[in-house]
Amino acid sequence: MLTGKQKSIISNSAQWVVIISYSLAIILPLTYAIMRLEAVTGVSSIESIFTFFEQPLTKEALRFTILESLFSVALTLTIGLPLAWQLSRYEWKRIAIIRSLLSIPFVMPSIVAAMGFLALIDQGGPLQKIGIDLRGESGVFTNISSFTGLENPGHFIALIIAHAWFNISLIVRMVEPTLSTMDPRWEEQIKLLPAGNTRLGRVKNLWMPFIGPAIACASALCFVFSFTSFALVKWLTPNNSTLESLMADSGGTAGIYNYRIDTSEIVLSICIVQLIILVSALALTSRLQRKHSLRHAMVSESSARRSRGRPTISAKIIVSVGLVFTLLPLALVTISSFIVRTIEDGSITNDFSLDAWKAVYDGDNSTVGLQEALSNSLIYSLITLIFSITIGWVMASSIHRLEKSGNNKLAKIVDMISLAPLAISAVMIGLGILLGILRWSPSLFNWFLIPVLPHILLTTPFVVRIMLPAIRSLDSSFEEQAGMLGLSPLKIWIHSKLSFLLAPLAVAGSLTIAFSLGEFGATWILVRSGSWDTLSILVDQLMSQPKFNPLIYPMAMASATVLMILTFILFLLAEKVRPNGEGSGF
Repeated sequence: MLTGKQKSIISNSAQWVVIISYSLAIILPLTYAIMRLEAVTGVSSIESIFTFFEQPLTKEALRFTILESLFSVALTLTIGLPLAWQLSRYEWKRIAIIRSLLSIPFVMPSIVAAMGFLALIDQGGPLQKIGIDLRGESGVFTNISSFTGLENPGHFIALIIAHAWFNISLIVRMVEPTLSTMDPRWEEQIKLLPAGNTRLGRVKNLWMPFIGPAIACASALCFVFSFTSFALVKWLTPNNSTLESLMADSGGTAGIYNYRIDTSEIVLSICIVQLIILVSALALTSRLQRKHSLRHAMVSESSARRSRGRPTISAKIIVSVGLVFTLLPLALVTISSFIVRTIEDGSITNDFSLDAWKAVYDGDNSTVGLQEALSNSLIYSLITLIFSITIGWVMASSIHRLEKSGNNKLAKIVDMISLAPLAISAVMIGLGILLGILRWSPSLFNWFLIPVLPHILLTTPFVVRIMLPAIRSLDSSFEEQAGMLGLSPLKIWIHSKLSFLLAPLAVAGSLTIAFSLGEFGATWILVRSGSWDTLSILVDQLMSQPKFNPLIYPMAMASATVLMILTFILFLLAEKVRPNGEGSGF
């Protein structure tokens, strides 16, 4: 019979086995990939940084990446801050539903977002019909290009709008709960002081100190997600490359001895430079998050809202426009799946039809049919769910245990390990696994479950972020009381921990499946044009084909619609069981 101390040692040892295994799964593929690229190119990682700035292709990609990321952050703040402000200032009916709708873009697969904005800006789309031709770049966009010297300004504008759409929920989820729980008396009191008798003074001395860390943290995350964007860049700015898309395009021929050494040099240099930039950005984000966490709610949200009254007309207009902006691209994806272009006697008509749905279900013009792609996606997501929830729970529990024991430095190290995949973009992870397999055992390419590894690595950080606050909030007295009742260890664990963590577990599980279903970058690297295509790869594969077949475009939209509906259902489930008071969490 094991003593309590022995059980604790075994449990702690098992946790460290999981943490070390997870760390190796992140580090080893990337390390072996870099080693192989160094061997193929004969260039060290340090030297590759210098060669990066000697290649026009990579320098231009870096310039475009930083430019679009900064503009995306600026536009996201421009749209998101007024929304967060108006939502926090008044007593809204069905505030939970409004928050959920504004949060949908963040969990929506990037390939679905790309299809939604393509439907919005394409020829015959809503914007083109009112004279805004972002895709063809006619009219005013020709003048913008001539005046600024910027190539394809319409594509660039479409991309930063899409990034703002994708990241808007980061602003709302982080800033709005902070504002909505601020004591309204603070604003009244500062108006009586010399430093707050002007609007500028109140912004400087009240609002920015209070919500500044939340805004900075959300901005840093917006920058990271825009910097590593792939699907949106691939489809909305086809004539420009970011570091991520250039690395993905070059990755197909990288790592092969005596073949296209130039692409291996490009991938190696981008990998190292992008890793440095992302690690720096995430370190800044982590520091900002700690500052943001120091802003505590002063009053309950409901009482603060009641004191501010009902929303004004301008507030209703701003929130309504925000909801339309959020939902319009998704609605266009579904509508476009039923519209088939026909040409008769030189005239083009668009007719309502189910032909595209039937064709994509049968697998016409693609390597797999809709049913098989859906099956592959669900298999990958369910396996990902099992591993991500297990690893995420163990890591969150370990962080909490180390914090309770006073070992804060080690707790921070484990926390950083859990966030590491966010510093290694999806394409980098996919390439790491791809080149690592080339070094270890090329026969593994025949293994159906290879894409599961990047899915697990990319979803586990979100599980940790959801589970850690929930585990921290557990009351240890419940475990002591359950032990005094003479319950078995399993029943003690169920009644003192599991029963209190079911809601965050459901949130983490739903979002894990949703993120796995929509994962595109790493999956595109590993399984594109094969018999294991997922729904996101099927959409990309169909859209990559020539459009002389009028069914191709609506077939891609039909596939994207199925993926969107699945994600939407999972997100609603997560929102339904989300514990109260977690408005800012994902």
